[in-house]
Amino acid sequence: MKLQIYRTDDCPKCGLFWKNLKEAVKELNLDEKIERIDLEHAIKMNITSCPALIINGEIKSMGTLLSVEELKKMLKENM
Repeated sequence: MKLQIYRTDDCPKCGLFWKNLKEAVKELNLDEKIERIDLEHAIKMNITSCPALIINGEIKSMGTLLSVEELKKMLKENM
């Protein structure tokens, strides 16, 4: 599974999303690295708000703060 995230450093929602995503990956014992994409890549993918989560090249979440449990469910569905 390929995990990518678009987030900004000055966004509190993005910081919490990042923390929740790392916790969800840890709780599921996944070895996947989370790649942070830059603004140019986000624009090419038509990402219009952050945070955004991309799994296997498909945008799964954009502009929404997901909980650890919501992220775990999403990750399991894409395994």
